[in-house]
Amino acid sequence: HRDLHSFPTRRSSDLCVPFVVGLLCLFARSHALMEALNIAGFASVLILGVKLFKTVLTNNGNAVTQWNEFLRADALSAWMVLLIAIVSLATSLYAVRYFRRDLANGTVTERRFREYYVLTPLFATGMLLVVLANNLGVMWIAVEATALSSVLLVALYNRKTSLEAAWKYVMLGGVGLVLALFGTIFTYAAAIGKTGGEMPSFNWSRLLAMAPQLDHHLITLAFIFVLVGYGTKAGLAPMHTWLPDAHSEAPSPTSAMLSGVSLKIAVYALVRFHILTTACLHSSFSSNLLIGFGLFSMLLAGPFILVQQNLKRMLAYSSLEHVGLIFVAVGMNAPLTVFGALLHMGYHALTKPVLFFAAGNIHQRFHTLDFQRIGSGLVRTMPVTALLLGLATVAVSGLPPFGLFVSELTVLAGSFTSNYAWASVVILISLIVVFCGVLNKMAGLLLGPSNGAHARETISLSNIAAMSLPLGTLLVFTVWLPDCLRQLMELAVNIIRGLP
Repeated sequence: HRDLHSFPTRRSSDLCVPFVVGLLCLFARSHALMEALNIAGFASVLILGVKLFKTVLTNNGNAVTQWNEFLRADALSAWMVLLIAIVSLATSLYAVRYFRRDLANGTVTERRFREYYVLTPLFATGMLLVVLANNLGVMWIAVEATALSSVLLVALYNRKTSLEAAWKYVMLGGVGLVLALFGTIFTYAAAIGKTGGEMPSFNWSRLLAMAPQLDHHLITLAFIFVLVGYGTKAGLAPMHTWLPDAHSEAPSPTSAMLSGVSLKIAVYALVRFHILTTACLHSSFSSNLLIGFGLFSMLLAGPFILVQQNLKRMLAYSSLEHVGLIFVAVGMNAPLTVFGALLHMGYHALTKPVLFFAAGNIHQRFHTLDFQRIGSGLVRTMPVTALLLGLATVAVSGLPPFGLFVSELTVLAGSFTSNYAWASVVILISLIVVFCGVLNKMAGLLLGPSNGAHARETISLSNIAAMSLPLGTLLVFTVWLPDCLRQLMELAVNIIRGLP
């Protein structure tokens, strides 16, 4: 894809808006102002993301750049910006009632309340920079920034268990990012001496243009380091052990962002190196590694879900399975599987926040996430939450009419028609095990008699909107995928597959 030399409009505001919102929340005096700033800021990011999406399509899929190619957006970047914006906006709506309850109950202090509203926009800024940065070094710094901001959010409640989860996240994530840094340095070293005596550019687009000239041994080594490094941040097994702890201990809005988009940001970074490695080696080396680690993640998730007793930990292991499926689909490198992977990223990003929002409502009501302590009959004590949780459970389990059924079927169809029919069997087994585990746990939670110890729930409009809008959007885009969105995704498929 050719690069335009500048954005037609100032798309850098995608980064500036949440960053400015975070700074303003640092000095805002009232709770309502901080809440309004977050909602308005992420609504603006969504509008700018739609404009960026239209800009990429208007230029026939050519990447657009700004600041002397420091920022670069192609179809894959535009797709990721949309996902970040949608999940962030839904989270900002849900956080209003959630943190007001926590503040009233004394679960969080005034300082922690402000900390959430400052760190969350900065977390989103880091994620946006990951997908818009052209320079691989800057992309690594942005991934590090997301880790630093999110680990403080994981520790927000300042409990012993949340601090332990945060330290585990720091230790494992830190080691992973160090390995990713080594991989990034090796990638740069692979280009030294290949540019006629000049120092090579660290921009991904420039390295891709000269990929066949790069040192093959260094690129091979670089991808192994990057796979383990960014794979840790993506929650890829066996580097996933921080994932269930962080997701279960973080505030539910943060868990929604971690599962909905943060994991996929690391997937995005790893896919960029996969594209570069494939273009350099002209082999299936990186593809085979992605398939192997992805299948292992899917197989590992099922047994842990079957024995899990904590709601949010179960949802975390579900994310492990879905991330694994995305990696397998990308690794197969067939048109249908890669398209299915992008679909799956989008549909999963719309589904997972609803599950964590419902888990947040349940936790604030019962002060526990343990299935046995919550009991059964949630449809009687929390009918609205139970309805939305039930619908999201059906969606995440891959049942029609929700989109994850379509994306999983697309990946399976692509794998059966390619040379990976054997992998389809493993995928099917994994999906069936996870399906049985999730539905068994959720059926026990939602149905059956209630202990009658709790009055019926009262739920705010912002809470209902935050949970129903993603599900409604999921249903709409399941039955109707606009031509412009399909075109963007097809352009992104070509980028991942290394096609012009």
